[in-house]
Amino acid sequence: MRLGSGLVGFLSLFSALVGCGAADPVTEGRGNQPAGGVGGAGVVIAGAGVTGGASGIDNPNPAAGTGGMGGQGGAGGEIDPEMCRSVSQTAEVMLGPVDIVWAIDTSASMGDEVAAVQANIATFANMISSAGIDHHVVMLATDDVAAPTPLGTDTAHYLYAFSAVGSNNALQVMLDMYPTYSTFLRPNAPLHFVVVTDDETWLAGADFRTQMEMLAGKPFIFHAIASELVTDPNAIWPACLPAGCAIPLACGAFAPGVEYYALADATGGQKSSICAADWSQVFGPLQEAVISSVPLPCDYAIPMPPDGETLDPSKVNMEFTATGAPMATVVPRAPSEADCTTNVAWFYDDPAAPTTLRLCPAACDLAHGGGTVDIAFGCETVEIVVE
Repeated sequence: MRLGSGLVGFLSLFSALVGCGAADPVTEGRGNQPAGGVGGAGVVIAGAGVTGGASGIDNPNPAAGTGGMGGQGGAGGEIDPEMCRSVSQTAEVMLGPVDIVWAIDTSASMGDEVAAVQANIATFANMISSAGIDHHVVMLATDDVAAPTPLGTDTAHYLYAFSAVGSNNALQVMLDMYPTYSTFLRPNAPLHFVVVTDDETWLAGADFRTQMEMLAGKPFIFHAIASELVTDPNAIWPACLPAGCAIPLACGAFAPGVEYYALADATGGQKSSICAADWSQVFGPLQEAVISSVPLPCDYAIPMPPDGETLDPSKVNMEFTATGAPMATVVPRAPSEADCTTNVAWFYDDPAAPTTLRLCPAACDLAHGGGTVDIAFGCETVEIVVE
């Protein structure tokens, strides 16, 4: 099972039957990844060990090594993809929540940009929802930009708060309006702020960060859809201009959003040009950034094997690939939760009749940092050495 932050498509869970002649072998050591659009998270399970049939495994006892993600006696390399063959069935896996607060500059110069947000905001929310993420979206603006969209009528996931967001006060409005929308935020949800404006802020980004972190009680990620600073000596304006625009005040950005861009850099957020011709290219990276901020879960339900078969819990393995890591590392199994101690490992909820794989605290901390989890069935389980 692969849960990858920033991966694409709906969440699919693949249970597999070892020695199933009509099935296709997993490829590239990762199984068959479901297709999808921008955003979403993929889930891949490679193979499944079941009793009552031939295992189809040449080497059921992989050699033990040392280390193994901090556990003792980890595996000596990735799980061999040729050991497992799979058939698939689907099940839903829900990721955690995420909160996104938008502030839209609805001043007179923002007509085209507000229309672009309106055209894309519902797709933005749908892609996050499609990834299995429980999203809460707050909209701060003079006009309810999402009102004509399906998101605008979804009161379980959307809150509009009338706010006099103008050319220079978006950050200040977010602070001033916090008591109004704070009850719609969840303490366990990653928090994102998005400002859409063609001007610069009067409040320094660093000051906003300090004050908002005090109000929210946690860090956040800020995304800027504003103008880059144009430093070309031949440029007629220091802010961005759309293609074909020759009159900056009529069709281009009024001022570069230097503070907004710096705040995005400081919090690891996205920076997008307000002058972009194709706003799907603005919303795509933003969707991906929001989805990738949601921590991987620490519990993974074991899928039911096909009718007439019984899952072999002694042939289940887990691999973890940290964000940016070149390769996966096998995470060994702990015999019980009590054996986790400081090991990066996993354990069964009930060793006698398991239904769930649970990450030990150290492994759960790693998963919260983002990455990919693969659960492979059909290979002898790699376990930590308990002394």
